[in-house]
Amino acid sequence: MQLRRSSWWSVMLIWGSVACDVRPSHAEDKCPPCECNCAADDKSTATPVQATTTTPVQAQQPGASTPAAAEIGELVAAATRKMNFDDGKGCLDDLDRIHAIDPKYDARLAVTRGMCEMLVGRCQEGKQRVARWYQDETNMHPDRAMATAESLASMRCREGDSTDRDRLLRAYFDLSDGAYMNKKTVANCKAALDVARALIPRVKPQGPEDSQIRDTPKALFHTAATCFGRAGDCKTAMAVYREFYPDISSVKDPAVREKIITDSFESSIIHCGPQARSP
Repeated sequence: MQLRRSSWWSVMLIWGSVACDVRPSHAEDKCPPCECNCAADDKSTATPVQATTTTPVQAQQPGASTPAAAEIGELVAAATRKMNFDDGKGCLDDLDRIHAIDPKYDARLAVTRGMCEMLVGRCQEGKQRVARWYQDETNMHPDRAMATAESLASMRCREGDSTDRDRLLRAYFDLSDGAYMNKKTVANCKAALDVARALIPRVKPQGPEDSQIRDTPKALFHTAATCFGRAGDCKTAMAVYREFYPDISSVKDPAVREKIITDSFESSIIHCGPQARSP
């Protein structure tokens, strides 16, 4: 049916550029930023957050084989590991120890420090640090640098001084992460969706290129439903799919509208479709 194909391609176009779950095992140096381009397939519509996430690789370890160099290497690995496990304070403690040994080396870890600041609730400080690094070290346009910082913030920001925009982007990330990357619980999906419901009417796009705020809600019917379906709650997945499904009021017959939505749900939410129920 043409409407179903249109809805499917809408999801493909919107989420093809959504942020990937980029959790760097290395920190920044002279390497150019890596562009993560998620590709959707016919089964699960790969995700974003929204905006493409760009994260630098880890700074090279000091060349000389010295006790200080070895200690820095261990501290970098420890800080990165703690960041990936959401231990912002532990990460910052390790980075401060690096700073005490070699301040210039610590300066090359600005993106890692910025993300760990986000984890301890200093979201604005962390975003500014990350954006500034991309501008100064990669000659990135300020708008693009801030969009990149916001993509990282959607993964790392934790309450504190987070704005409504930060919280909404975080909710979008959690839903897409649960839908396409890391399986969540039903409670996780519900908490993120509740935040999105509350903030979508209040958070407006900052300009014509602000696609992560303007376009992400259009794919919420698929992303949120997939998060619930993957978590094992297909009843809620169907209710959410119906709630956020694109407007089909032009179809006058209620039975036809319901069939369009049901058929689309079963063909696109793979964890709740006929194949998932087959022995």
